[in-house]
Amino acid sequence: MTKIDFMGKRKYFYIVSILVMVIGLISYFVQGLNYDIDFTGGTVLEINLHKVPTAQEISELEKLTKQITGTQTPIVRKVEDGKKIMINAHEVHGKKKTELSKETRDKLFGEIAKKYNLKKEDLISYQNVGATISSELKSQAIWAVVIASILMLIYIAIRFEFRFGTTAVAALIHDLLIVLTVYTLFKIPLNSTFIAAILTVLGYSINDTIVVFDRIRENRRIAGKMELKDLVNLSMNQTIGRSIATAMSVIIVLVVLYIMGVQAIKEFAFPLLIGVISGTYSSIFIATALWFDWELTTRKKKLQAKPKRA
Repeated sequence: MTKIDFMGKRKYFYIVSILVMVIGLISYFVQGLNYDIDFTGGTVLEINLHKVPTAQEISELEKLTKQITGTQTPIVRKVEDGKKIMINAHEVHGKKKTELSKETRDKLFGEIAKKYNLKKEDLISYQNVGATISSELKSQAIWAVVIASILMLIYIAIRFEFRFGTTAVAALIHDLLIVLTVYTLFKIPLNSTFIAAILTVLGYSINDTIVVFDRIRENRRIAGKMELKDLVNLSMNQTIGRSIATAMSVIIVLVVLYIMGVQAIKEFAFPLLIGVISGTYSSIFIATALWFDWELTTRKKKLQAKPKRA
């Protein structure tokens, strides 16, 4: 068993997390989040190029789509065997984003067809996503995360105590912000798959946190009058091996899925990968440290409130 003074170093853990989130906040205000068509509305075109496009060709197709449609950040990605592409784009009318008109859609495909010598039937399909649907999806996604967090807070408060529940949910918010920081920094498209991945991450992270909190509760019963700092350090040293081993096994699987999987699998595996890393970090270093500081402050206030003996 390791003998690391986690609580003595907790300020460094806070600083690392705050720095990452501040970077994410700056990035968000500078360039925002790259919402996919699921959230913005627009049109998805599937086109058969009959060849696997290079990274440079994908970039050129994105520039062409931006030029013709006015989409600020169009998304072009390979699908299936790599010879087919999907283009996500929209038109901008003032502040409103709409699906592509028939004229714009035909013009875009016409330019791509000219470039790659395509026929009319190589436009496999197109699908319009209305702004109303995308707005509802965004609202439902936020509510899904909020409701999940509240239910987990209630469960942990009943199963353990309110302070454990509150700090666990604070760690979940931390994980969500870290994942969003990565997405805004690298302009990764945010779609409905991301929401499913985030809810999975929240479940994984809360489970990891509960393991540490459960050990603290057990040791508190056994250790009696052990100093709070020593009690927390003991509990964390007892569980850190399990937490890291569990995280590594999940991370290895997710890395393989991301490397070997098709685009849809990659879109699910990537936020899971970032979330599992962040969730493991927050379970060990953030949730427990927050609970420790809260518990320590409460104990100090109780001691100060006690009447002094004459």
